[in-house]
Amino acid sequence: MNYASNLSPQKNARPISNGVNLKNFVVPTRHRRSAFDLKEARVVAIIPTYKPERLTTKLVLDLTQWNPDIRVVVVDDCTPVDYTEGAAIFARIRSVRDRITVLRTPVNRMKAGALNYALEHIFALGDEDMPDVILSLDDDIVIAPSTVRNLVTELMSYDTLGAVCSQSRVLNKNKNLLTRLQGLEYVGFNATRLADEGFYRGPLVMHGMLTAFRVSALREVGRFAEGHLIEDYEITTRLKTRGWSVKLAGSSPAWTMVPETFSKLWRQRTRWSYGGITVITKVTYLPSVLQDLIGHGVFFVTVIMIGLMLVFRSTSTVPTHITDWIVGLSLLQLALWYAFQLWLMGLYRERDRYDWIIRVSLLPEFIYTNILTFIVLGSYLFLLFNMLTHAVTRQSGSVVRRLTALGAALFAVCGYTKGWGTRTN
Repeated sequence: MNYASNLSPQKNARPISNGVNLKNFVVPTRHRRSAFDLKEARVVAIIPTYKPERLTTKLVLDLTQWNPDIRVVVVDDCTPVDYTEGAAIFARIRSVRDRITVLRTPVNRMKAGALNYALEHIFALGDEDMPDVILSLDDDIVIAPSTVRNLVTELMSYDTLGAVCSQSRVLNKNKNLLTRLQGLEYVGFNATRLADEGFYRGPLVMHGMLTAFRVSALREVGRFAEGHLIEDYEITTRLKTRGWSVKLAGSSPAWTMVPETFSKLWRQRTRWSYGGITVITKVTYLPSVLQDLIGHGVFFVTVIMIGLMLVFRSTSTVPTHITDWIVGLSLLQLALWYAFQLWLMGLYRERDRYDWIIRVSLLPEFIYTNILTFIVLGSYLFLLFNMLTHAVTRQSGSVVRRLTALGAALFAVCGYTKGWGTRTN
């Protein structure tokens, strides 16, 4: 659905240019700072929630306590009436202060739909009450007193920025080995986003846990795409397509809950992986996914080279010194990666001796990253399967339909389905 045609452009919207400047690929982008008064900024926070818990109430309390002028819209995405804790939590949220609005979707619309439901409410208020910044937040995050203030300041101080995301950290990282591995991984996510500020129009994804959007940019791109597996990646590509830059606000931390069991982690990462691939296949402006294109390209080249080396090494078709060079370069890459990971520990404020043991020993992260690699491979296969079975209809032969159903069932067992969401009841 295209919402953009229903929205009028905001005053003083920045003129957008879609021209490609090649220097952005190698030279860090320097955004020109503009005059900005934080006290005059009108900010609205949108929190979609389904079966909210204690952290949701805490988030609302913290937002209003540390940001007195903020307006908060909590969207109850059709929480079941038999969820007994829900009524008390929503009543508590409503009682915090009068600048909080609680909406309820008529049907469950998932996160993107819940966000759009709130946007419809906000945009209907008229230009006089139109905010300058809209925050999109997960309902289970924890913020610091300065998180929102720094996030909004970073966004509005540069006219070229359409969105700025928070620094992502793991709240439950000490729960078990799996959460500690994700805590270490999130340090790498933040480092990558910082490095990507010098890359074409900024980081790959403005993550869903906490991102600040300039309202004029959000209205221009037409809100969030419903029915998408990772709406945060999809809307980031549209912002870049329209010429907006994005970045990470390093001084704006937010802590999120990560999966504590392997099954929940697998479900999350299959969604992220396959969702990311579908974004690439549907994007209309390839530079907006440039980092992913490079990453997937390097991955395929590596796999092909390893395959060719295994096939031809024993036949003497490939000179031995070439395969030795390939192995040597791979070991050098591993050594550089290992040194970089050790250096990153200096940026990990929540680290303790157990995190150091995990990182120095290398083996747990080696196993973890290889599991994630298998998930990516599964995503490629699932995409190929969907492409091959796209033409299968009720008029197709019974054998073809049975094979298609069998394949879909096997992928579903492995966690790959077309319609999965982010929620489990």
